[in-house]
Amino acid sequence: MNIFTKRGDAGKTSLYGGTEVFKDDPRVWCYGTVDEANSVLALIYSSLEFDDLRAIVRKIQNRLFVVGAELAGDERQREKNSIAVGEEDVLYLENLISAYTEEFGKLTGFSLPGESPVSSMFHLARTVVRRAERHVVGLARDEQVSPVLLKYLNRLSDAMYVLAKMEVYRGFIKRVVKKLKELETGESEYGNCGTIFTAVLCERLRQAGQQESAKIGVPVSLAIVDQGANLVYFYRFPKASLVSIKVAVNKAYTAVAMEQPSGNLYDPAVPGGSLYGINTADPRIVVFGGGFPLFVDGRIAGGLGVSGGSVSEDEQIGRRVVAEFEKLVKQGNGGDYGSTS
Repeated sequence: MNIFTKRGDAGKTSLYGGTEVFKDDPRVWCYGTVDEANSVLALIYSSLEFDDLRAIVRKIQNRLFVVGAELAGDERQREKNSIAVGEEDVLYLENLISAYTEEFGKLTGFSLPGESPVSSMFHLARTVVRRAERHVVGLARDEQVSPVLLKYLNRLSDAMYVLAKMEVYRGFIKRVVKKLKELETGESEYGNCGTIFTAVLCERLRQAGQQESAKIGVPVSLAIVDQGANLVYFYRFPKASLVSIKVAVNKAYTAVAMEQPSGNLYDPAVPGGSLYGINTADPRIVVFGGGFPLFVDGRIAGGLGVSGGSVSEDEQIGRRVVAEFEKLVKQGNGGDYGSTS
């Protein structure tokens, strides 16, 4: 069979059912734009490396064939059409959006496209779906269009946005895991000083800390050191006290130097305790809560220090940051590290 038939040379085509229309007919614009969105998804599918996202894209592609067929049918065909987009398809997208939004965190604003090549393609798909939706809205003013189909296209553009964010998040997790697996040792006065704390990872931990800080209304300073106790990240939240700066750094140092939370040192450091005088011998040692060691596979990877509130407030914010760190490791390594899975 020839790929060309020449029947469209005069600028006309046939709808599903046999009715002949011009190629700029509103229905042709509708199903042609849906086909364009499907082509962008095909490019995404061939570029994705995450199996669950690939399966989702493939499922959506198959449903877009149904959407296109529904839009391409003439009046007679639509009356006898038994295959159409249903409420279960809309529910699938809504569940997908909810599940992945829960995984990468609540959306707080619109992100600028371009964070990765594949996420950029998802954004392109999103805008093409929006264009298809606009064409279908126009068509619905003059002809019969299923309201469920309109609802599906509306949810689909939202799903494309969420998938764009998910692809970026998964890529970030993968890079963190790669750093974890490539931990190298180096020598400093404090021992090993190889670091896994990329700017992206530290920013994620800062966000977790800031969310908890805002939740309880306590501004703090947050410090992260690597396993050699070298400062790799520091952030002072607005209105945090100036004294919190040095204390946060020292708490992080303490957590690494002692390989335990700084709050654990309070009782041993009192007179008669097993560590009495340790904070005098080393002035950087802090013997109250807010310092937390960060472990990966039973090895210390770094330390966190939080200062600015009461001991219990600093510890509450610190535990939230530690939980975020452990979550990122667990999600990213798929259980490869026994101590974090």
